[in-house]
Amino acid sequence: MRGLRCDLEAPYFACFRKPISTSIIQTYNIPPFTTIRGLLANCLGLPRFPNYEDAQVHKAQRFLQDELRIGLAPINLTNITSNKTVELAKILKQIKRATLQRPRLWAFPSSPMFREFLVNPMYRCFFVGNEKTIEGIKAKLRNPERYLYLGQSDDMVNVDNIKVFDTIEARSSEIWSMIEGVYEDCEVVKIPYEFREDGRYVFYKTVSIPFDFPIKLDEEVCCYTTDNGCICAY
Repeated sequence: MRGLRCDLEAPYFACFRKPISTSIIQTYNIPPFTTIRGLLANCLGLPRFPNYEDAQVHKAQRFLQDELRIGLAPINLTNITSNKTVELAKILKQIKRATLQRPRLWAFPSSPMFREFLVNPMYRCFFVGNEKTIEGIKAKLRNPERYLYLGQSDDMVNVDNIKVFDTIEARSSEIWSMIEGVYEDCEVVKIPYEFREDGRYVFYKTVSIPFDFPIKLDEEVCCYTTDNGCICAY
């Protein structure tokens, strides 16, 4: 197997919206697996909207989800969380509606919308897959098919320090990435992982994000080797 490591930096702001948020748009502190696959889909020039009617086409569009494992490590989680801030995103226009009971128009003002966003977050991202897939991603990260962003479409991203390495499955108690499950001295979060085949449901993973790397565990876990320690990828 082959692995690829790269650094992702949002030079201004980023927001990875939690789907349960409403009037206050809350953000995850890390990009979900689905967000990273979206970045790669833009990079590779894959269709923006999956074709669920054509099974063969849909399978080709799903290959990032089916054939690629992803690992992630925030470069400084403490800075990411402490620099998180809130802005007034927008105030919806007043909506005028006619009523049958009264001839005049009534105005219904909407509530202000607030959005959390991260200031200049940086992440180290890992991909594990077969050689053809990894080499294809490496080439397109350096020369993407479309404009790259992370999270919202106006949040640009810089991709740096791209490196490919050989990797094997291993076991270790010292991990240099986020890890599935609940562990001490970490931020524990449930994030979107993948879509069901019909695209109508999102599966989640509960992961622990260490505040400092590496995280040292009481027992060995399944992982992948890199040129600088072991990482977990899913």
